[in-house]
Amino acid sequence: MVWPFSTPTAGAPQADASACPVDHASRARWEEQKKCPVDHTARETLMEAAKNQASTARDSSLSQDREVSSIPRYYLSEESATVDSSHSPKDTAIEERESHWVYPSPEQFYSAVRRKNHNARAEDMNVVVPIHNAVNEEAWRRILDWEKKWQKDPSAPGPQLVNFVGRPRDVTWRAWMRGLAGYQMPFDRHDWTIVRPGTQGEPPRSMRYIIDFYAGRASSSSELMGQAQPVSFFLDVRPAPSTVEGIAMRVHRLFHDMSL
Repeated sequence: MVWPFSTPTAGAPQADASACPVDHASRARWEEQKKCPVDHTARETLMEAAKNQASTARDSSLSQDREVSSIPRYYLSEESATVDSSHSPKDTAIEERESHWVYPSPEQFYSAVRRKNHNARAEDMNVVVPIHNAVNEEAWRRILDWEKKWQKDPSAPGPQLVNFVGRPRDVTWRAWMRGLAGYQMPFDRHDWTIVRPGTQGEPPRSMRYIIDFYAGRASSSSELMGQAQPVSFFLDVRPAPSTVEGIAMRVHRLFHDMSL
């Protein structure tokens, strides 16, 4: 799915947001879940995925196939990767799954939704899961954009993702102030922690990013005409202001945007 930029409506954030056009019926099915039901942490997600295979909420009609993301995975010392350099060429797919984050299958996603007592229909998973995956891909693309403009050494390895943490009830100051200004509130929030691999003997450094997820809306004119116009999800991605470097990155971006 391609994620082009679009002009936000009056009810959507206007600064540093990217959007994905999704038809109205698809967005409605996504929003019924209210927030991502999957606990995106390094070790817990893998354990939960295994449990899902035997879950009582399992629907045999749903696919068990999992999509490998484009997001590189960073392993902490206590959860080292199982990739062996002696793998034969036929094990390339295994290496890719170990070195990148893997999205839940439609069956696993459905089990996670049911386990958290959310209303869900098995037949919707073939719509909801691709949207979930595409939203995460766009979030990573936005993080890479931040990192690319801040990185001083172009030859340095790219960032890797350590974990996802869903924090839908923790409203950021930025989202809260936008709410006071009359904009809609985000329907979900994630904190993603990335690691920049060390170079020239330097240790790896971590950076936390905040991602607010907003639901766009169709234009009133298209609604009145009864046309099935695309609506958008908006992502507001920025470094957390909890470190000096995070603040510096945001200030740098602010002045860069003002100079354009």
